Amino acid sequence: MDSENPTDDFLSEPVYTIGHAAEKLGVAVPTIRMYEQAGLILPYRTKTNRRLYSRTDIHRIEVIIDLIRNYGLILESIRRLCSLIPCWQITQCSEEMRNGCPAYNDSNNPCWVEENTNCRKEGLDCRRCKVYIDCPQSWKNPKEFLKSFFKN
Repeated sequence: MDSENPTDDFLSEPVYTIGHAAEKLGVAVPTIRMYEQAGLILPYRTKTNRRLYSRTDIHRIEVIIDLIRNYGLILESIRRLCSLIPCWQITQCSEEMRNGCPAYNDSNNPCWVEENTNCRKEGLDCRRCKVYIDCPQSWKNPKEFLKSFFKN
C-alpha cells in the first residue's frame, strides 16, 4: 500500500496547516473540519495534534467542494459514495479477511473511517492506500461511478 513513486511522496507530504489549506482553497477552517468529521479527509497530525494537509489532501478537498457546488451533494451523500467503493477487491483481500472486516460488512462507511479493519490491524496507513488516494477520481462524475458500481 505504500507509495514507491517519488512524485507520490512529494504530493503526500504534509505541508499545509489547516489555516493555510483553508486560505488556499477559499473556504473557512470549520469547513475543512466538517469534511474531516464526515470522514472524507484524513489529515496528518503533528505530535502536538495539529492538523497538516498534503497537496493530495488539497486536491481531495477541491473535489469535495466541486461535488457540493456543482452537483448539489451533501457530505453524507459523498460519504455514502465512498462506502460503495469495493476496497476488498482493490486490495485483493481473501474471503476470510473480508468476512471479518467491518468495511466489507458495513455499507454505510468508507473503509478508512472504520476502526477495526484488517488493514488497520496490520498497521497500514489509510492515507497511503490506493482506495483512499483514488477515491476522488470516483467522485469526479458521480453518475458514471454509480453506473459502474451497479454493473459490477
